[in-house]
Amino acid sequence: MYRKLILICAFICIPFLENSSLFSQCNPNKIARKYKGNLKDYKYDSSAYNEIQFTDKPQTIEVVFSAYAGNIYKLVFGTSFFDENVKVNIYDKSMRVKKRNKVYDNDNGIDNMFWEQLITKPGTYYIDYDIPAKGTSTSADGCVVILIGYKDAPATTGKSTK
Repeated sequence: MYRKLILICAFICIPFLENSSLFSQCNPNKIARKYKGNLKDYKYDSSAYNEIQFTDKPQTIEVVFSAYAGNIYKLVFGTSFFDENVKVNIYDKSMRVKKRNKVYDNDNGIDNMFWEQLITKPGTYYIDYDIPAKGTSTSADGCVVILIGYKDAPATTGKSTK
């Protein structure tokens, strides 16, 4: 009796669970594993992810990244394969500052699923995800994963020439 009741509940509940956040497109660990090989000769440091909700209005999400002296960083961006073209821009100052310089954008990326960038100067960088309005796409949500790798900057010698 209980076995039949459990089976009936399972068949009724599973379709509802598939539409819940339990089965969301965003699996940051799976995305990180997929793109980790792109760090190549850089030491893996960490990863971070941001969930994205596609709405009727465009939006911007800003993430802060700090680069320390003595290291060169490689940032690898991977997505959960959504339809929209999310733009990635890296700036030297926050979006709250009027005069800021763009350090990188994903116009020179491979596609909407993968981008990478080298950071050679120490400092704080602001990564902006420009998320378009949903439009006619079927994507409701997704995520962007940043993998951070580093290696020691080449040592400069203090040799002087006479």
